[in-house]
Amino acid sequence: MLIVERTGPIALVTLNRPEAMNALSKALRAALYAAMVELDADDEVSVVILTGAGERAFTAGLDLKELGSDPKAMSAANAQGGEANPVRAVELCRKPVIGAINGVAITGGFELALACDVLIASENARFADTHARVGIMPGWGLSQKLSRVVAPIGPRNCP
Repeated sequence: MLIVERTGPIALVTLNRPEAMNALSKALRAALYAAMVELDADDEVSVVILTGAGERAFTAGLDLKELGSDPKAMSAANAQGGEANPVRAVELCRKPVIGAINGVAITGGFELALACDVLIASENARFADTHARVGIMPGWGLSQKLSRVVAPIGPRNCP
């Protein structure tokens, strides 16, 4: 469910659940954390590229099927530790992390994309915040980070 490939100083980390739009299950979040800790400690790695398998999605965020089947799983939406919070896992890595966005980055996937140091989006990349639609509060920093990354739109910013 997570593929890590090293080519010289570059590590390519691929969220590999294309059938589920690379949804962040508990197991995938734990695997991402373990990979980021390992890559951070590897002196041979200079940069990490994070992407999603397939062309449909970078990641659709938390695995809603998993959340629906386990009431305790909802705590993942506000988790602070890197093993449950993929944004924290990326932030803990001291190496530059490039987000290669190759499809939709929705809700928690949008938050994960914003955790990357640099974003490169393909022509079919789409970003969406659907927290309200699925009844989840943005707990991984989207509400703070998005306004810092994208300039506010207002009368002074319009041409």
